[in-house]
Amino acid sequence: MLRDFLRKHPNLCCPEETHFFRYGSAFGSPDYQNFLIKSPVLATHREIDGISEAEFARMLNHSTSRAMLQRKYMAIFMERNKPQATRWFDKTPQNVYGLLLIRSAFPGAKFIHIVRNPFDVVASLRVGKVMKISNLIGACNIWTESLEIINTAKPCLGPRLLEIKYEDFVDEPLNHLKKILEFIGEEFSEETFSDIVTRRHTYPEDTFTT
Repeated sequence: MLRDFLRKHPNLCCPEETHFFRYGSAFGSPDYQNFLIKSPVLATHREIDGISEAEFARMLNHSTSRAMLQRKYMAIFMERNKPQATRWFDKTPQNVYGLLLIRSAFPGAKFIHIVRNPFDVVASLRVGKVMKISNLIGACNIWTESLEIINTAKPCLGPRLLEIKYEDFVDEPLNHLKKILEFIGEEFSEETFSDIVTRRHTYPEDTFTT
């Protein structure tokens, strides 16, 4: 949702999820190469982005770091999909696992952390329309471990981190889009986002017990 709204801004461009920073194996290792090339999900993302498998293989082979790969990918994606844009951003939830690598590779980067109600996160993971984790403990720990990583990294990120609650964003999308654009140094125009519609999910009163 947040990615699609920010894509409406004339200066901002974002591909499908890249996952360049989420994998633990070192860049250039066989495990890292195989993860990016053989993942059917990422192949589908590249097809949506308009980047062929041959082009991506060349990018990967001629890059010496995750940052170089990211820049090469974004440059081609912007040129083909939104040449008028002046900046790119990456929306990959698993970026949290490479947070400090991203901070090191892109020292001027800013980070937006959108936190969603854990009930919704766990339910979504167990249904598995995008990413399926059937085990309840595993689904819960996607949320708790991500929060632990963010909270530990906060002193390093400092003012370059903006946190927003998903439910607050849904309640007042324009106010939070204005805050986000101010955070990244872009102008806000209500007209740009005039067609957005949000709806908050509500739970029965007896959902929560103490």
